[in-house]
Amino acid sequence: MVVVARLANLKSLCFVLPVVVGCWGEAKKLPPPAPGSIATVSRASEHGLEVTATPEDQARQDILTTPTVFVISLEDDPYSWERAKFFLEKYAGAGSGHTSVLTRVVGSRWSLANNPAATDFSYEVSKDRTEGGFNYHVSCAASLGGDPNQAALNAGNLARFIREGKLELGLLGNKS
Repeated sequence: MVVVARLANLKSLCFVLPVVVGCWGEAKKLPPPAPGSIATVSRASEHGLEVTATPEDQARQDILTTPTVFVISLEDDPYSWERAKFFLEKYAGAGSGHTSVLTRVVGSRWSLANNPAATDFSYEVSKDRTEGGFNYHVSCAASLGGDPNQAALNAGNLARFIREGKLELGLLGNKS
């Protein structure tokens, strides 16, 4: 009887084992790695390895997908506007002694801008009154010969800082 019971267990093991092994054998399809990435250099796919993005790469991707036109509620507007002023005073030309922030009011539109001579990037933050809050628009332009990709990253970084209070200083491309 013991032999019959063990044979029954062995038969069920022979049935279950190929199913389990088959499940383990299926690999997830990942997008191809970018040329020059660590996944390509290390030939990770050939070795069955998954390489994730670094925290800096994840922050960069988050910033690049941050909208630069957004609505801020009436309650949050004073804090957001102060963050915009703080950023322009602290990071948009402060190193060269040009800490002034230009404030303009045209009709119902309020704007803040840095001194373009103070840095390689010209920033502008504007807001218009809308139902329940303010519609913000953030822009950053590179000076002549500057990097437009860095300007886009700077605009997203500033927009995220105004909205959420998160700023990635390591990804900020301000040369003073």
